[in-house]
Amino acid sequence: MADETIEWAPLAATVRTALAQKVRHQVRPPSTALCGWQPRYDERVVAVAGMIGSVGATTVSLALASVATFTGPARIIECAPPSHSGLTAASTAELGAGRGGWRRGQREGVTLIRRSPTSLFDAAPPPPEDDGTFTVLDVGDVLTDRPGEQSIADDVVGGWVLVARASVPCLRQLELVLELALVHSPTLAIVGMSPRRWPTRLASTIQPRTRALLESGRVATFRHDKHLAVTGLTPDPLPRHVAASARTLLTVLEGLPQ
Repeated sequence: MADETIEWAPLAATVRTALAQKVRHQVRPPSTALCGWQPRYDERVVAVAGMIGSVGATTVSLALASVATFTGPARIIECAPPSHSGLTAASTAELGAGRGGWRRGQREGVTLIRRSPTSLFDAAPPPPEDDGTFTVLDVGDVLTDRPGEQSIADDVVGGWVLVARASVPCLRQLELVLELALVHSPTLAIVGMSPRRWPTRLASTIQPRTRALLESGRVATFRHDKHLAVTGLTPDPLPRHVAASARTLLTVLEGLPQ
């Protein structure tokens, strides 16, 4: 038995080294590719960030891009690695992988751009194909997971949307992001109950910066959808209440009267 252990030791060490390299490659900051990226001169960019994982940032991003198609071309760029993608099954048509390994899909007039297993993390996203494209960057939880490594320049993003769930841990993360001033003049997307209906225990945990954001009116509420929570994003149309909330969010971002 001891001889077999010695014989397999070099192979086991090789496997461990290969796995370690693979893990290191996958956990690189998902926004690294955006460090030197500049949008096209006529492209408007809005970044969407979740305060915790699986809070619904990708759903909000897709809904925002979908309602933006009523006024012009729109696309969503998901910065997460393939293993964390929420758009894997959201396309109605797959258009293959392009430069840098970015995979392209299509649904309801929205172009979906996400990483493939062969993506180069140093490759910038492809440029838009249409003039005046509205681009939504789904940056995931980069603001809370790696706040010191934020690599999206302020002059690139025309607006920020912070997605938070109506829960105490999520509101704590939101207050931390606001305190560190990682983004300027953000808009808040609440997933769950409207702040007006929060129970006393939850409302009592609201801290000063979060309270100021809530009182500013730059807030849109997305009602929790049990079906989406189970299935995730699919080629099916988004629920009407999600689209309605996204229209409100777009109105707030545009600075128009609601």
